[in-house]
Amino acid sequence: MAKVVFFDSWNELYKRPFGAVNASATIDFQIDVALPYVCTVELKIHKDGMEEQSFEMKHTDGNAYEVSFKPYATTGLYFYYFKIQQNFDTQSRTTYYFNNNGLHGGEGFFTENYQDLRTYQLTCFEYADKAPEWYQDAVFYHIFVDRFFNADDHVRSPKPDSFIYARSEDTPYYIKNAQGEIVRWEFFGGNLDGITQKLSYLKELGISGLYLSPIFEAKSNHKYDTSDYKKIDPMFGDESILAELIQKAGEMGMRVILDGVFNHVGEDSVYFNRYGNFDSVGAYQNVDSPYHSWFTFHHFPDQYDAWWGVSNLPVVNKQDADFQRLIYGAEDSVIDYWTSRGIAGWRLDVADELPDAFIGGIRQTLMKYPDRVLIGEVWEDATNKIAYDKRRHYLEGGMLQGVMNYPFRQIIIDLINGNLSAQQAAQKMMAIKENYPIEALQANLNNIGTHDTARIFTMLSEDKAKLRLAIYMLIVLPGVPCIYYGDEAGLTGGADPDNRKFYPWGREDAEISDFFREAIKLRNQNEALRKGRYHPFSLGQVFGVIRYIDEDNWHIFVMNPTGQEQKISAETIYPDRDDWLPVLEAANIHGKTIEPYGFFFV
Repeated sequence: MAKVVFFDSWNELYKRPFGAVNASATIDFQIDVALPYVCTVELKIHKDGMEEQSFEMKHTDGNAYEVSFKPYATTGLYFYYFKIQQNFDTQSRTTYYFNNNGLHGGEGFFTENYQDLRTYQLTCFEYADKAPEWYQDAVFYHIFVDRFFNADDHVRSPKPDSFIYARSEDTPYYIKNAQGEIVRWEFFGGNLDGITQKLSYLKELGISGLYLSPIFEAKSNHKYDTSDYKKIDPMFGDESILAELIQKAGEMGMRVILDGVFNHVGEDSVYFNRYGNFDSVGAYQNVDSPYHSWFTFHHFPDQYDAWWGVSNLPVVNKQDADFQRLIYGAEDSVIDYWTSRGIAGWRLDVADELPDAFIGGIRQTLMKYPDRVLIGEVWEDATNKIAYDKRRHYLEGGMLQGVMNYPFRQIIIDLINGNLSAQQAAQKMMAIKENYPIEALQANLNNIGTHDTARIFTMLSEDKAKLRLAIYMLIVLPGVPCIYYGDEAGLTGGADPDNRKFYPWGREDAEISDFFREAIKLRNQNEALRKGRYHPFSLGQVFGVIRYIDEDNWHIFVMNPTGQEQKISAETIYPDRDDWLPVLEAANIHGKTIEPYGFFFV
């Protein structure tokens, strides 16, 4: 039954072009209004932080009202809805068409109540900020260096006042004081030459990119408390060992990206030097220290800004010109120093806490080096993220090329665990597709587990059928898949530190390892899974993804995320799009039955 007022932001009949647009684009809007006595229909739109503008829509054929809009204040977010005015003989009526309550775009709702306001989002970017081809084609492997492989029979250069695990099978455990602060760091002894020794294994798995947890000198096992940005931690090796890793990885078709931790440093560092372990005069030691302006002291020296209140992670003032020069501004900046030595890109830790201008400065320096990539840690929809009361502009050009796609991870887990229906999953994925520039969507570093999350096998109640579904979803969705070390071996674990166990060499779950190998091989061998257009959909209780380059190069992945057998009916597709129906028909999946937690790949 036709609705009296209708708009659908996912349908190009109503909004052209689909999704995020270039600042120079013209966007054509149409809304169908089948109401009597219509006087005016208006597009109400405003740029983020600016006043609302009104554009009267022209009545064309039938019930259609149309208007063309050109972004009037360049890049950023625009928010819009529709206002309808009816004039009767003695009175008037004002109604609205808003985004749905889930704010996921697509079909909205018609109402007389302005207090129900839900705006649609229009993302406007400066230019198509495309990541390098090698990166888009890659499958990454995320290595927590201390926990992957030890090339020695001992822990190299052990830290003072630390513990060393007796066996690689031991479960990680923190030693904390009454305030919950870690007082003794513990180590397994993984190192960079250990990674080099395992490159053949990674190559056989199908990996072509390595993302390493921080490798610079630091007191902890995780190394997010940097002591010296230009020195590799002796536990991991030195510059010659890193150079060998980069060279041998390159010979096997793999590139290496590093974790850039530029929001905070360690209290035990060249820059802060709380304990006097370095030759420098640190900010903690003297107000005349060359590093003193890097930090914000509320009462010198013991009260200062620290990351999430963790005293051993003093926060750096990113506005400080000297710090900017160290990281990206000087000729021998940290970005220059390591990128010139063969690093293929960077993942920026806690990007929300780095000002846009700081990220832009890093990117500007990185642009001197061909084919490098810059990715950021953002846990939410990165197009509309507000951090510390400021709207962020990560993906509008000249900053991040992609982000860690935690929203996809959550959708995958919730769908497979029954906390989202197939239709709800399709809605959430369509929202991401609509909000992100396509170049960013293709460059997101997708994951189903990281060092900051519980292990995926644990999240799925150690159900192998569910795990297999999650792996294949990671592989077929747009973006660059990233495998967290040990997931392919069947490691389990809850919150940190349980998710940071040592890799179980010789004790891998062979069946799970085969799941990963098969899925990675599928992506590596099929161009459409790496570069194809993307359409998520549901068919009743069944969820699916189309990846499409042309009529001769496409694939469909259809999965049953339930514990009951499901029969596919192509008549129940959501969102209903005529342009994708020929692909579904060609796939010949109508009427087929999928076993519980099973899938078809065509």
